[in-house]
Amino acid sequence: MSLNHPGPLYADGLSVLNANPAKLPGPRFLHELVPQAANNALSCAIDFLVENDRRVVLSYSQLHTASLALASRILCILRSVLAQSASTLEPSGPLIIPILSPQCPQLYVAILAALKAGGAFCPLNTDAPPERVRFILDDVKAKIVLVNRDLASKLPTTDDTCTAIFIDDVIDNLETDSEDLVCVRELTPQDLAYVMYTSGSTGTPKGVAISHLAATQSILAHDRHIPFFSRFLQFAAPTFDVSVFEMFFPLFRSATLVGCNRAEMLTNLVGVMSKMEVDACELTPSVASSLLKQRSRAPGLSLLLTIGEMLTEPVIREFGGNERKTSMLWGMYGPTEAAIHW
Repeated sequence: MSLNHPGPLYADGLSVLNANPAKLPGPRFLHELVPQAANNALSCAIDFLVENDRRVVLSYSQLHTASLALASRILCILRSVLAQSASTLEPSGPLIIPILSPQCPQLYVAILAALKAGGAFCPLNTDAPPERVRFILDDVKAKIVLVNRDLASKLPTTDDTCTAIFIDDVIDNLETDSEDLVCVRELTPQDLAYVMYTSGSTGTPKGVAISHLAATQSILAHDRHIPFFSRFLQFAAPTFDVSVFEMFFPLFRSATLVGCNRAEMLTNLVGVMSKMEVDACELTPSVASSLLKQRSRAPGLSLLLTIGEMLTEPVIREFGGNERKTSMLWGMYGPTEAAIHW
């Protein structure tokens, strides 16, 4: 038997390589996905459950003001550091700003501030040993690190090349002279938005760098597929790139980003979701099976995205649809290098 393979003259539309994808319209910088004010200045951007069942709520306007103040502080210190060292940032040299903070409102402010200052954010694991933190600071040639004051002791002994900024202090004493930040280098969509480091379990940790254009296009591409929601739970650790989607996609849609300290979510996920009126979240199939278990345990949930692992039959049966129930399940997957997931 002979097989006829189409030659190049007859293979219209076929190619070994994918055509360059069309760029979706929309913001080209990750921080510009977040509106300064949603439907109105008081629209809730962040609703975070803290100790003793207290809630910290930030409007879109407050989130913008706080991140702008911290960005202004970053730029002020950066200019001072550069002046003292008589150095400049090369146009091709990225400004990577490590952030040492748990999941909390300060983390989200710090991430936005790093971006608004023209930098790329690089989350650090709060449980990482000092030598790993030192490795990352050295690897990204950090000039500034953003840290919650209560975690300052986890930073390795600093030298004159890296300055720590306490996120809490800036947010607690908001001061910014201008809405117009002048960055130390001109930002382009091809510049880095964030750097995520691997676990390092197989050797030296390696940073995966993602550009603004790749990150924004990934998030914009999800918009026409993902159903409506109003309150999205930010579950993933900040060192897991899914957290980028969990943060920026709800804010891009002018929805509310819901959060809680990680320990509470791991021990009482259903209770947190109920108390915080969560209607959408993104979990690994393992977490969905072990912590969420059944859709009846979270009656307010209408959208479940799964990531990080292959979908399992029990999760599909419980959260998928059939003739008796509507599916709430969306299977997502993708390596960090592919800008979050597909």
